[in-house]
Amino acid sequence: MQKNFTVNGYNLDIHQMQLINSNENCIIIAGAGAGKTLTILGKINYLIEYQNIKPNEILVLSFTNASVNDIKSKINNDISVFTFHKLAIHILKQCQFQYTICSPTLLAYIIKESVNTAPLNIQKLILRYLHFNEKYPKFLLSNTCKSFLKYVESFINLWKTNAFSWQNLQFKNLRKREKQILLYMFSIYKEYIKEKASTKALDFDDLILAATKEVPNGNFTYKYIIIDEFQDTSQIRLNLVKELVKYTHAKIIVVGDDWQSIYHFSGCNLAIFLNFTHYFSNVKTIKLINTYRNSQELINIASTFIKKNPIQIDKSLKSLKNNSLPLVFVPYHNPTLSFKKVLDYLLNITNDIMVLIRNNNDIFQYIDNDFHFDNGNLYYLNHLLKLFTVHKSKGLESEYVVILNCNEAYLGFPNKIENDNLINKIFEDNEIPFAEERRLFYVALTRCKIQTYLLYNAKTPSRFIKEIKKITKKELGIIPFFDKNTNSF
Repeated sequence: MQKNFTVNGYNLDIHQMQLINSNENCIIIAGAGAGKTLTILGKINYLIEYQNIKPNEILVLSFTNASVNDIKSKINNDISVFTFHKLAIHILKQCQFQYTICSPTLLAYIIKESVNTAPLNIQKLILRYLHFNEKYPKFLLSNTCKSFLKYVESFINLWKTNAFSWQNLQFKNLRKREKQILLYMFSIYKEYIKEKASTKALDFDDLILAATKEVPNGNFTYKYIIIDEFQDTSQIRLNLVKELVKYTHAKIIVVGDDWQSIYHFSGCNLAIFLNFTHYFSNVKTIKLINTYRNSQELINIASTFIKKNPIQIDKSLKSLKNNSLPLVFVPYHNPTLSFKKVLDYLLNITNDIMVLIRNNNDIFQYIDNDFHFDNGNLYYLNHLLKLFTVHKSKGLESEYVVILNCNEAYLGFPNKIENDNLINKIFEDNEIPFAEERRLFYVALTRCKIQTYLLYNAKTPSRFIKEIKKITKKELGIIPFFDKNTNSF
């Protein structure tokens, strides 16, 4: 048994070494900042150096291009590292399957055209469903409309990537308005299928479905299949992996964190991660509980917060880092002024600052002429700020993090459109309200190596802010620019 192993100059801890020494199928449950990528690299290196596994006998899968490129940059070039869609393309190419790929924006275009040209009865339905009390032309120009377009696309993706059949729709316990909006989305979906068929094109999900059918026709020699970010797996991705395992008899290793499952809107199903042992036999479960990013104080707060979600795996994370003030609450009356004061304060300490937004347009209520964009980058007084939506920040870290728009609003944090009653009913989502938004907020809280600042309107703090305050038992962080007379920044 290997007692220690070094990867890129780092010694793996006792929990990470459990994977190195295992010859079984494994599920690795990793906390935020627990070094899961390092653990994956360690297993790959060990297989090649000590188990005589050839690089081309290892398949590594991850959810995003960014994570794939990160892994690729650190391992042997002969190892196959793919997103699921790139794997599907690889399989179809090997099996000489002929196809064309439709535009990735086709569905969004069809949805937008449908909403823009909706007849009067559908216009009324949409306005009633969204409780939008203005005329339809004003709705079309609103952020609510942008969110609705995204919602319809998310719903269709959810349905398709979870391999559901439209013929099996159950209207049980749905309100009349919900049934009507569901049928409207179904009509959009049928138009989408018709458009693809006219050019014999496949979308990304079609690629995975086609590749799954083609696996028996290929010649795949994988002995190990390693999947990162497995908490973000959908049913059709799982089906593809099961088919590969069936025909290659490969060992499977999956790594993920159910606390950071944040892509339900795009078709990912957390239940697959939680029930991994139902799909594969002889599975060893390993928990990585040491975190190397956050302080223990922040871990305690974030863990207490996320554990309000009942449907998840319990774990207790540990850190050797300490910070008596990991969070700073910033209630404001003037969002731009308060944001600038926070930045002025932090820029005297460091340039390693990450600004997080829940929605793409959140940043605009916080900036003025002292800010400018250049090639997608945000600058404040010529200082480059790392600006991300919380979804895109996953896996990243900075010394200091500023989270904007922690407000109780339709497009606040939590975002209320993502917790739609119709999605919950159709997909038998038994989680508590805002469960995924809670996981997203947890991701935001755990990006910092030192301290996180939470900005919110003093009059409308979000339910998450109120909850975090109860956990911390501190109303405000102590920083120089807080005005005790006005009780704001």
